Amino acid sequence: MSSIRKRKIAELALSISRKRKIVANATNNQFVGLHRNLLDNILERVPIRDAVRTSILSRKWRYIWSEIPQLVFDKQFFEQITRKGQLSVPAYKFVSVISKILLLHTGPILKFTLYIPNIQYDWEVHITQWLLFLSRNGLKEFSLDSSYFHPYKVSFPVPHCSNLTHLKLQTFIFKHPTMFGTIILGNLISLHLEKITFHSDIGRSVFHAPLLESLKFAGCTATDHFFILAPKLKTLSATDSGNLQLKYFKRSLNLSILSIALGKTAGNQGQDITTKWSTFLATVSNISKLSFDGFFLKLLDPGTLIAKRSVAFNNLEHLELNELSFDDLNQISCVLWLLNSSPNLRKLDMKVSKVGDNAMEQDLSFLEAPDCIKRMLNQLQTVKMTVNGLMAELLLIKNILACSPSLEKILVQYNGSVDARMGFGISIELMRFRRASTQAEIVYMKS
Repeated sequence: MSSIRKRKIAELALSISRKRKIVANATNNQFVGLHRNLLDNILERVPIRDAVRTSILSRKWRYIWSEIPQLVFDKQFFEQITRKGQLSVPAYKFVSVISKILLLHTGPILKFTLYIPNIQYDWEVHITQWLLFLSRNGLKEFSLDSSYFHPYKVSFPVPHCSNLTHLKLQTFIFKHPTMFGTIILGNLISLHLEKITFHSDIGRSVFHAPLLESLKFAGCTATDHFFILAPKLKTLSATDSGNLQLKYFKRSLNLSILSIALGKTAGNQGQDITTKWSTFLATVSNISKLSFDGFFLKLLDPGTLIAKRSVAFNNLEHLELNELSFDDLNQISCVLWLLNSSPNLRKLDMKVSKVGDNAMEQDLSFLEAPDCIKRMLNQLQTVKMTVNGLMAELLLIKNILACSPSLEKILVQYNGSVDARMGFGISIELMRFRRASTQAEIVYMKS
């Protein structure tokens, strides 16, 4: 190769190198020139390992990651550490990485998310140490998720977390707290508990959360051992969870969203729970959204509910009912009670469960009565409902159409179990129903 050619190649390589540096510097300067809050927002949206790696971009980037206010050590982070999910790295390596990142972090940590892998280890000791460190760095939001096969026992309230505003815990056993009596959760605004088992000893304490606005149970057991006072509670949700201590929630006068989906746990309820729930519903008059499943409605006592005719959900605007069985008279009666008790309802969503081949129609004479829905639903605007083709479903739709002068749209979706012939018959029936609203649009389609 001639010297001239070598020189040209060297010049070309140098030119390319300079251009790369110019582009890199321009990119770095472009990002560094952004407002600090925007930089933090960008780094919070990438995995923590990638955020730490930005320290090698330039001197200006070296310490930016160490001041982001949110640290997420989730399942994805663990899988990266363990080489794409293969448990070839011992637990202490995982602990070591988290500890190093925390020690190198220089700014406040407002939000901390931690996933505990299914590896036997003394996690409680390290979690306690991390929380002690975080409590001194302004921690406000904490999420702890355990996938360990045998749930760990943790004290509640969680140690060193008295200043938390948002707390989410998943797959643990709540053991007795370090102190008994009334325990103040003074700053907590939201509490999300998933797959939590409440030890009987925790019932020796009453937790007072004066600022709590949102409380959610999902897949929890022995909830009757958990006593919590939340006078400012706005949202209460219980999914596949057991017998809640309702007497404490009666004092939550600001409750506006109530969601109860008992699922299969409904069969484990005591005999007295029916009266407790029926009485409780009569006390929550400020509700704006109700969400129930059919298992919960089946648990209620229609006689007790209907006897309380003075009860009215005057603020209820959205009613959501899931897993309904229109071959169950209890559930149908409860649906009618809810409609008759909600004069200002605006949105109605109903989803039915699949019926078996042996499903039998009940006596539907009460649905055919002209006063089935005893008051006009003057504010109702939208309805969404799935159907199996049962006569009870169609009669309810007929009554809703006849009593809703402001209705704009009703979406009726039929399940896959409805064949073409039955589906066509349903569409014919829908077109025949009288409508109180001249603007009401009926949309009929497969779900």
